[in-house]
Amino acid sequence: MRILVVRLSSIGDLVHTLPVLSALRRRFPDATIDWLVETRHRDVLLSNPDINELVEVDTFAWRKCLFAPATWKAIATSVREIRKRDYDVVFDFQGTIKSAVAARLAKSDRHIGFATSAIKEKAASVFYSEQMSVNGTPHHVIDRHLRLVTAVGIETDERKFPIVVPDEMDELAKEKLESLGLSDYAILNPGASWVTKRWDPEKFAAIAIAIAKEWNLPSLIIWGPGEEDAARRIVEIAGESAKLAPPTGVRDVIPYIRRARLFVSGDTGPMHLASASGVPVVGIFGPTDPARNGPFGAGDEVVWKNVPCGPCYKHRCPGYDEVCMTSIEVDDVLEAIRRRLAS
Repeated sequence: MRILVVRLSSIGDLVHTLPVLSALRRRFPDATIDWLVETRHRDVLLSNPDINELVEVDTFAWRKCLFAPATWKAIATSVREIRKRDYDVVFDFQGTIKSAVAARLAKSDRHIGFATSAIKEKAASVFYSEQMSVNGTPHHVIDRHLRLVTAVGIETDERKFPIVVPDEMDELAKEKLESLGLSDYAILNPGASWVTKRWDPEKFAAIAIAIAKEWNLPSLIIWGPGEEDAARRIVEIAGESAKLAPPTGVRDVIPYIRRARLFVSGDTGPMHLASASGVPVVGIFGPTDPARNGPFGAGDEVVWKNVPCGPCYKHRCPGYDEVCMTSIEVDDVLEAIRRRLAS
């Protein structure tokens, strides 16, 4: 049997799709299972034992130079790569027009996706030969994904997250932590790809100070591209209570996350990696719905204010001064941390 999983982006959404991958491998141990993914998000899938081959596209690069001959050559190469195999079934777990078109390019008699009522870009459903309803399914995206594979006879609520980190990457993280004097620590992650998901660095600094005082835990402040200034600001305010993490990518931050006693963050890929790794998580949510996108570990906590304009899923606040995040106070998060660590 040949199966193609289509989930192009982003990191958190790829993590949410991993339980489906595990379920497919358990049900069809001898199948060839490929995954169609954006090149920039592939790292979390590298060396995954349940994937036979990663099929990559780079739509982000294509959009930057859409009319360049090299772009169209790259698109043609990717199309040929997608179409060179015959699949018994193709699943689109993303539900966008982009992902649905990519899924449809794959040669198969079965292109399975969500019903129109379950996706934001309704037109995507016309590219599916089979549409699956998620009515009656729990709201979290992981449960919705598991609903899709009932089309091939899989009924499960088991959540496994196979994520592989090379030994040398793990050892390097261990050495960096030793150089920072950290063994037992919390991680604070102030960054987010959307402005509307970011919480005030000064409030993160207050959290670091409080964690050090109440639990005797220093905080490691992790950061990604464009987030270093906010991370440094937290360390500057928190003083000895916080340490700045070294530069890390999506994959090499995982060993730091796995060693942490607590992870506090907005709705970001690293937060979902922490939850998948079994690290206690406190999520700080604004424009997204934690019932759908929140941390999923047993006992994980969420701080979210149900403001009139939310959840809006907007990358930019349409005029409410990001009240969903600014209304969350330090004490709100500290209470959630107390509950999470107590559990």
